[in-house]
Amino acid sequence: MKLTILGTAPGKSLLGNSHTSYLIQDDNSLFLIDCGEGTTQKILEKNLSKDELDMIIISHLHPDHLSGLFILLQTLYLNKRKKDLFLFLPESVDQITSFMEVLYIFKDRFGYKIITQLYDENSLAEIRVFPFNNSHLIGYKNIVDKYDLPNKLLSYSFVIKGKNKSLLLSSDIRSAEDIQAHAKQCEIMILDGIHPSYQGVKELIEQSNTEVYITHGDFKELQLKYADILSDKVKVAKENEEIIF
Repeated sequence: MKLTILGTAPGKSLLGNSHTSYLIQDDNSLFLIDCGEGTTQKILEKNLSKDELDMIIISHLHPDHLSGLFILLQTLYLNKRKKDLFLFLPESVDQITSFMEVLYIFKDRFGYKIITQLYDENSLAEIRVFPFNNSHLIGYKNIVDKYDLPNKLLSYSFVIKGKNKSLLLSSDIRSAEDIQAHAKQCEIMILDGIHPSYQGVKELIEQSNTEVYITHGDFKELQLKYADILSDKVKVAKENEEIIF
């Protein structure tokens, strides 16, 4: 299995960087986890054909993980894609579908079918992707409760099982404790270096003894922040970096 890091930018845009997205390929499928702004450009750079992508999985509905979705769908349509595309969302399927219609992304006009589904911890086992819930969005609970909003506060991290190794993709997490139990089962970890505390990240890395790629921030800032723990096995992630596992 091969994972390509397409975007590393955090919640704010960075000059020269795309927002969060990962392109994952195995023998039978090609899919994205997250689709932040800039994803379509990165896919075009890879010279992928319009029908190669099988599915898109969104970890949570923050803009830096979702905002590139709509231009990607439109680009595939304009490039005359014919193959069905699966879109897996953690929540709010009806609201996202309605927003597509606001953007004039009408199913009747597309030459391909967008199959939009909710997913949970057991939905993606066929492609050896195992989501698990994290607490990244829990800080919004008071607002959601106050205004009786439909948001479910669902945010996922992922264990992806390759032929030889397992990879933990944290996506955005509130605390290193969100992924601690799963980290011990994986040989490779792509880790949010912005939201969890420095001490939590450091302890997680020391306890896990895995190959680590720290991401979701400015490259130089992350290098400075984690300078004392960077090594041959612990590095700051770079866009277009490929990981074989």
